Amino acid sequence: MKTSQLFALIQSRRTCYQFISKQTDPLTAAEVNLCLDAAVWAPNHRLTQPWRFWVVGQKIQQALAVVYADNRALRIAQPGTESYQSVYEKAIEKFMSIPQVILVGQQLAESDITQKEDYAACACAIQNFQLMAWQQSIGVQWSTGPITEDIRTYQALGVDKGVIDLVGALYLGKVDSNCREKGVQQTVKRKPIEEVTTFLE
Repeated sequence: MKTSQLFALIQSRRTCYQFISKQTDPLTAAEVNLCLDAAVWAPNHRLTQPWRFWVVGQKIQQALAVVYADNRALRIAQPGTESYQSVYEKAIEKFMSIPQVILVGQQLAESDITQKEDYAACACAIQNFQLMAWQQSIGVQWSTGPITEDIRTYQALGVDKGVIDLVGALYLGKVDSNCREKGVQQTVKRKPIEEVTTFLE
């Protein structure tokens, strides 16, 4: 890959919220695994490799959909009300339409300093993941919403909240050219490096 091509890939990547139906254009295991393989090559201090991934299947996605929908509905209504039920049902449908859900966790170190370094490493891993996905016309939304904090999510994954900290839920699926074109057009929103950089002698 030429330098200009790599820069264009980085510059064009954007978060996508709408995906092509998984029935008509499903993700393959090879595509997902390539994103994961790119993720684990992220820089990490002292090779702690703190990232952990859960590639969610249909059964667990249904369990997580309940967590997702309940949290969304509770923001605006009380359980048992018509309003709650309406939001809840729409949220279930929305979550189940996501072609692939992947949870990303950080294995917690004893040292606070190492934990901070490891979180940065996990963020780098997610960026690697997103870039490899974008190269394959796969869109990704990195969510840090209530689903990553809810104890029911940890229970569904079978992990201990004191050992693993979930740093994100990745929602991914194939995207059409419209989403990719919007990504290119939005590059003008970035501040020039002169506004955010101090060059020292």
